[in-house]
Amino acid sequence: MPPPSDYAARRRAVIRQYHPDVGGDPQALHRELARLDREFGRTTGVDPGTSRPTGAAPRASASPRPRVRPTSRMRRLRRSTVRTIDAVRAKLPRSVPGAKRYFEI
Repeated sequence: MPPPSDYAARRRAVIRQYHPDVGGDPQALHRELARLDREFGRTTGVDPGTSRPTGAAPRASASPRPRVRPTSRMRRLRRSTVRTIDAVRAKLPRSVPGAKRYFEI
């Protein structure tokens, strides 16, 4: 097996030649990278149809995290904290960032 630096140099050369940003064809880039990976005995090439490495297991569909409602005690604590912060901000001078510069109607 050739040294890794040789693999990296050849891979960079293929990318410079076939990359779509320099006018190359994406399918040709993937084809050449797959050929290079086979030549060097690498199995972690990128599958042209997806962005996943070849041989990788399909991604499991991530289920959304269940929403947890805060308890009544937490809601009361949050309201109390917001009121305290508003009271402190109302007493700050106008020149202080974060000072409350308006009044409730």
